[in-house]
Amino acid sequence: MLQALRPARTGISYWARNVVYADRSIIVLNKPAGLICQGSVEASSENKLRDVDKFNDLLRDVKDTFALENLPYPVHRLDKATTGTLLLARNSPAARQFSQQFQSRVVGKTYLALVRGGEKSFPTRSGEIRDALEFSDGRVSIGESCAAKFAATDWELIASSPVAPLSLLRLTLHTGLKHQLRIHLAHSLHTPILGDNLYARSSISEKIAKITRLPEKRIFLHAAQLTLSRYRKTGPQKHFRLTIGAPIPKDFLTICRDAGIPLDHIYVDGGLSVGGQHVGDVPDLEGRWLRKPPVLRP
Repeated sequence: MLQALRPARTGISYWARNVVYADRSIIVLNKPAGLICQGSVEASSENKLRDVDKFNDLLRDVKDTFALENLPYPVHRLDKATTGTLLLARNSPAARQFSQQFQSRVVGKTYLALVRGGEKSFPTRSGEIRDALEFSDGRVSIGESCAAKFAATDWELIASSPVAPLSLLRLTLHTGLKHQLRIHLAHSLHTPILGDNLYARSSISEKIAKITRLPEKRIFLHAAQLTLSRYRKTGPQKHFRLTIGAPIPKDFLTICRDAGIPLDHIYVDGGLSVGGQHVGDVPDLEGRWLRKPPVLRP
């Protein structure tokens, strides 16, 4: 049965090549930067219409590649500029199940962010941010009014560059408000995400500019892992936690390499784990890992 969950056709399209994992209920993509995660919104401009078309193309390509009866169901969103793990449900019952997990905050969400700030920018090696957020005219800000919404982010410093004021943070997203990570890092921790010109309050330093040329509209925030509650059909312990990790994009890897920031192989390679233990496939779910990690040229 595992074989049946491989792509159903050999001529895989550009969009379907981004699939990293598939089982009997879900398909997980490594979302590229610049892709919206909503295909049914009314487009108010030509650019937005093109964005919607791209996501609809992705859904159609995944449907055809995996021989689904209907288009797969998006059950959560990532910001347009964010890369990483994006979950699609194969059918309506699965969509309801996993949507409920996201709404009840059962899903574990781990992000990696390259931020502007060296080791001395951080008061400790880890911490919690609980600053509430306000929304006005499409903008997000730290707020204390009765209209502000609770927002929770945990952060951990993984490594800092020895040659430029850049650091790699691991982030745990407990609430999923719009631009939450971006504004918490920029305005609460005072270390904006590299490439985030909306919330950063200063331009990048010359030391950063010397080691990298940032692509336009590229923000270095990666949804590295999703952890879901899953169930076996048989056995004494039916419930388990499945973690799906998407490999870091090449441009993210390149900046880390050039800045001298080490990366753990679990983030470079991506992969699967059950109960915290690495696995190749997930037979209990008829699940397969379908992605090779990116290869950097010297």
